[in-house]
Amino acid sequence: MIDKNLKGTQHKLLYYRYRPTGSEKPKVRKVGGIEQIYTEKELEKIYISENDVRKFTLDKHGQPIPYVDGHVTILSNYIFDYWSHFLTAEGVALYGHLKRYCYGDKDYCWPDLNLIGMKMNKSRNTIKKILGNLERYGFVLVFNVQNADKNNMEESPLYKVRKQVPFLPQELYEQLPTELKLDHDKYMQGIVTNFDHILNLDPAVDYFEIYEDVIKNGTVVRKEKTVLQLEKETRNKISLLQEERSTEDELLWEQVLSEIKSKISRPSFDTWFKNTFAIKRDQIYTVYSPVPFTRDWLRDRYKNMILNIFRSLNGEIIDVQFDSLQLD
Repeated sequence: MIDKNLKGTQHKLLYYRYRPTGSEKPKVRKVGGIEQIYTEKELEKIYISENDVRKFTLDKHGQPIPYVDGHVTILSNYIFDYWSHFLTAEGVALYGHLKRYCYGDKDYCWPDLNLIGMKMNKSRNTIKKILGNLERYGFVLVFNVQNADKNNMEESPLYKVRKQVPFLPQELYEQLPTELKLDHDKYMQGIVTNFDHILNLDPAVDYFEIYEDVIKNGTVVRKEKTVLQLEKETRNKISLLQEERSTEDELLWEQVLSEIKSKISRPSFDTWFKNTFAIKRDQIYTVYSPVPFTRDWLRDRYKNMILNIFRSLNGEIIDVQFDSLQLD
């Protein structure tokens, strides 16, 4: 009888790793139609016997952590397999960090964001951006906190954290790559078979509407700003955005504008799209308008058209947002 290999089949498998030889070899590539010569590190294949692979273990190196009840955070594989396509690996990691503090029945925590940033090797600003994406998909909602007994001194934020991982909404399922879709179909079929009930994916939820509902009964407190302060803040915002905007952003937005121009009247185009630009962050484009009124008009009247054009030019885009250069 032939023994099965490590993958559980009876094929003879060869196991190997690459190792640099210490030499480099010249290669040629074309950049913008121009040939460039560069060097590439030469690698050699080293084959390892199956017996040596079988005997090798990483667990004999380093002191293993003993199991301690309460020191384990459980995350459904569903979040790794499907949600991570939208949350990104960093989003899943941050969600896990926050969920670990929500022990027992608690669905909230207030860990140190700087400490989590150090654990993830990410800057505070990057952590905040990841939090924004988690809020967008309804995994975390951040509440800022002041201590009224200490002259309204700012304290660390409170994070309301989703404890149960939901199924993808139908809209996001449709955006999965084909291979992930097929894998998701297989997963859902297993759920139906094992639990003997029919499952349908729900429509997408606009969590920002839900968050608006949370604060609708709140008390608005605004500190009035002078015209000079508003102008300075606007100039600073424009300067930062100009530095952030890439050549790729400019070229793609020009293509989008060209498509839009062919779909709407010239007066409408000049009124609503003049002096606009867009910046890509992760898989989301933010369209910037000169003033809030224009921003709101584009969001309310043209979002679907703009999003469809973006997706036709770049299939990785999952959403489009809107902002204005002039502060509200």
